[in-house]
Amino acid sequence: MPSMTLDRSLALVTAILLATILGLGGYIVVDGTRRQLEAAKSDEMQATALLLTSSMAQSASLSATHADRIARDPLVLDLMKKGDRERLTSLLKPTYDALASEAGVNMLHFHTTDIKSFLRVQDPKNFGQDLSTIRPMILAANRSHILQKGLEVGLAGLSLRAVAPMLEGETLVGTVEVGVDLKTLLEIAKSASGADYALFLSPAMTGITPKDSAVKADGAGLAIESATDTALFQKLYDRRAIGLSREPTSAMVELDDHRYGTFAQPLLDYSGRMIGTIFIVRDFSSIESGFLRSIATAAIIAAVGGIVVFSIVTVALRAMLIRPLGDLADHAEALASGKAEGAAPEGSGHGDLRRLRQAIDSLSAGRVCVDSKVDGGGAA
Repeated sequence: MPSMTLDRSLALVTAILLATILGLGGYIVVDGTRRQLEAAKSDEMQATALLLTSSMAQSASLSATHADRIARDPLVLDLMKKGDRERLTSLLKPTYDALASEAGVNMLHFHTTDIKSFLRVQDPKNFGQDLSTIRPMILAANRSHILQKGLEVGLAGLSLRAVAPMLEGETLVGTVEVGVDLKTLLEIAKSASGADYALFLSPAMTGITPKDSAVKADGAGLAIESATDTALFQKLYDRRAIGLSREPTSAMVELDDHRYGTFAQPLLDYSGRMIGTIFIVRDFSSIESGFLRSIATAAIIAAVGGIVVFSIVTVALRAMLIRPLGDLADHAEALASGKAEGAAPEGSGHGDLRRLRQAIDSLSAGRVCVDSKVDGGGAA
């Protein structure tokens, strides 16, 4: 089996080394960039979730402020004591309209001391329902005489509410409730972040099924209460990408040629009871495409650079080592066969090659002397 020539061996070793270095370096760079990208996406999703929860907390505080202010109004207290529903409506309708347009308020609701609906300013003809068994927040404000605020499911669905006791001295006159439309909060959060938001309720936990929901109240599924893109969240739910979780969780989901980052956290009512999940989706397709394009560009640059480096290294090795060594080998073979005489050809100035050339010259000179002595002895 013929042995591989020196130039081919060096070229093969150089190619393997370059491929190994470029491959290992590329893997480290891509893996590091991928980790940084995933960390950045996770931070982005958590910041997006914080934006919504902060907006909800701020709206709850504003609702509490409005509810408390209305509850302390002497004129409102007097009309509530008299049970004058008509004058109370006329008095507070401008206030409700202003809060609805400026703060997203969709509910201004008064309740009697026996926890029955007395007046919905937004719907004056709808009253009289017994809320004692379905509205724990009103029950808590009624009994403790302390303002309550937070999320709660009512007859109209999930809402961000604040219920304030209406007190005349130590006597409870009734309670008043201010509620904020969650869809408005979700749309505001979407405008600020670019992400889509949805609130999913668990009918099994709340005992209430949202309108137009296919999930039964005693079932294990989730029902969309409010969302910025209902069709998108329904697709994700159908693919089982959405579920209840008692801890914040994040994931990546591919859907319709898009890559979405998702973040879910428990949805808690005002008492801290889990009633569903807050689900957030952000389309990372453009970022992922940009990352893949960067990898492809880097791979092309690395391949072209590797070819250039390989060419330069092999040309340098040929000029500095292989060709001078070949010339010396040819000269040595010619000396050995008696077809050449004189000094070896000049080649690379490298120290080892120079020593080899000098050694060949010394051997050649010694051989000439021996041959001369042999010839002289023969002539004598």
